[in-house]
Amino acid sequence: MSEPPRTASGLTVQPFYPPLCAALLNVATPQLYRENPFRKTGLKVLASARDVAKRIDQLIMSAELDTGPEHWSFAPEQVLTVDQIREVAQILKEPAERLVHELFWFWPETYPEDSPADPAIDFLAQGETLRAVEHWENPARADGPAAVHNLAVYYHQQALELERLEAPAEQDLAELWMKAIRSWDRVRGDDVIWMRLRARVDGLADARVPVELIGPMRKTVPEALARICTALALSHGEQGRGPRGALQAAMVMHIHGDNTDARRALETRAAPVARRIDARVKETRNRAGPEGTRGLAEARALTHANDEDLHLIEILCGRTSEYYREVSQSVADTVLNRLVAYQRQTGDDCGCLAVLIHLLGLEATPELKLRLVDTYKIVHGNALSGQHRDVPEKRMGPLADESELSDYEKDFRLLRDHVIPGLSSLELGKSSRAVDSTRIGVMLKNLAFAAFRENDNRALAMNAFAAALELACDDDTRAGLDADRAQLRREFEQRKEKELRLQNATSLLEINRHGIDLDGRWMAATDLAGLRHGIKTGATGGTAEASYVIAWRTAGGEELELNGTNLLAPSDHSSQDYARILDTFYYFFVPDLIDRLAAAVRRGEAVLVGETPITRRGVSLASLARFGARDELVSYDSLEFKSESGQLVLSSKLNPWLSDSWVVADTWNAVIFRQLVEAVQRE
Repeated sequence: MSEPPRTASGLTVQPFYPPLCAALLNVATPQLYRENPFRKTGLKVLASARDVAKRIDQLIMSAELDTGPEHWSFAPEQVLTVDQIREVAQILKEPAERLVHELFWFWPETYPEDSPADPAIDFLAQGETLRAVEHWENPARADGPAAVHNLAVYYHQQALELERLEAPAEQDLAELWMKAIRSWDRVRGDDVIWMRLRARVDGLADARVPVELIGPMRKTVPEALARICTALALSHGEQGRGPRGALQAAMVMHIHGDNTDARRALETRAAPVARRIDARVKETRNRAGPEGTRGLAEARALTHANDEDLHLIEILCGRTSEYYREVSQSVADTVLNRLVAYQRQTGDDCGCLAVLIHLLGLEATPELKLRLVDTYKIVHGNALSGQHRDVPEKRMGPLADESELSDYEKDFRLLRDHVIPGLSSLELGKSSRAVDSTRIGVMLKNLAFAAFRENDNRALAMNAFAAALELACDDDTRAGLDADRAQLRREFEQRKEKELRLQNATSLLEINRHGIDLDGRWMAATDLAGLRHGIKTGATGGTAEASYVIAWRTAGGEELELNGTNLLAPSDHSSQDYARILDTFYYFFVPDLIDRLAAAVRRGEAVLVGETPITRRGVSLASLARFGARDELVSYDSLEFKSESGQLVLSSKLNPWLSDSWVVADTWNAVIFRQLVEAVQRE
């Protein structure tokens, strides 16, 4: 590979990719063919805008009606969702992106002219792939342009599919890759193929895709193919598949078309990027002075400015290469120094955490890695405890063992309120976001398991997993988090009895953690605004009867009730059913209801139990001496509770003339009044 071109003054000319070339490089990933919009939709590459719109409408309708998958060659295993279909439609509206995807899909024999009858394309539409391949083989031997192009696409696609297997036959994989790369060599060297692509652009007559870009696009194809192989080499290397990584390195060497060392060639291409990074690092170091209050802003700016360039060097040279490590080390060391200066000057530990977590993912020497870990431990501990401790300038040995009780709620809020927003504010590239998100996702997962297993805090555990699954993790990480959440849910089920379902001749009640369904009337758990229950007594034919009642209401005022006329009709098992229903209510809904009511009280909103207002400082009770006037506030410390004969009686320990009483079966939230008071007092 040649050195980058230079100007007359000796300055390196930075590479510039025209839009069409940039689009080509953007799709150059191992998912190249799986993400191809023509593969996803079954459309032909020459489909008109009208044909595309019609097909998109058909796919959306099929997805909405769940009519099942269609069958064509390389059709996706999973039916596309409506959102995915719309994404594909958007890609096909962009001429540069569409043209790139046309290059990597099957052409009719007369491309760019459409043909009403093309046997190979018809075979693909019918899912008869091998018959299409057989149809191209003879024309390809005679240098038929469409056949040569289509076999290159086919072999390349097959090689990438084989790469998805955990342990393919190495000899078969190597032969398929050589066939694919040699086929693309023919495409790159075939003038007729590129004349046809040029004619296609002429026919489009779209100013966004000038015909002059076909030449640069042709020259960019080797780089695109090499990027795919480099990504695979890195993936195999990270997962310990050395032979397959070596195969991809050999493919990169073949693609570049020379006998020089592939790593040296890639490092030469990476050199201008590394110089940009070095210039930014030097500028930041030169600005550093005794005043550290701008250290966090400078650390964030340097991290953001270098993120994409670091990722580019990683793609070109490999994350584990010495070249990448040296560049990454210079950034990490400079950012860490600015953070330490800022932390020592300001004591803002929370602000430093997000950048520190990102730095932990960069490559560095063992010494710098150890310093990063130590700094993170100190800053994280400060943020949790609220007690500031300076980070030492240099590592002076192992940290003292601090056996402090973990506060999972604080840790979750720290991640949710500081770390995740802090990483988002860095505005890093997709790759870095995925790495950082994976690290935060693992932290949240570990926190969720610990919070539930050690503190029995189910709500926090679920909140932690919910936050983790909102992160921009890769598919494998997301699948792992989903599996871990499922495991934790199974643990939930082992600790509590199964969700409730009761039915008799007239009614059906179903309760789960999401809400309540009574005879088709659904209420979400978060919509519960009031609860009452108890035993009501009455007389029928001169005989006293007692019946159970459980009622709930929504924030919108809708009320539902279980009583002696439906599921709680008098029977041998009515008391058991009553207890089971209440146990389920108090497990799934009441804690959250109490929290929401307490939060409303703390916000100063009007919260009543019966006619008694609840405030942050106490409750206003009626005065028997003043004919029920509510003009005296009784603090919670002076409040006395008494339950008797289905009533809750409140009174003042200091003034017996102040009191209130409610029939709990008739009064909303009287049954949780004591817990509500306790929650308000926990402010």
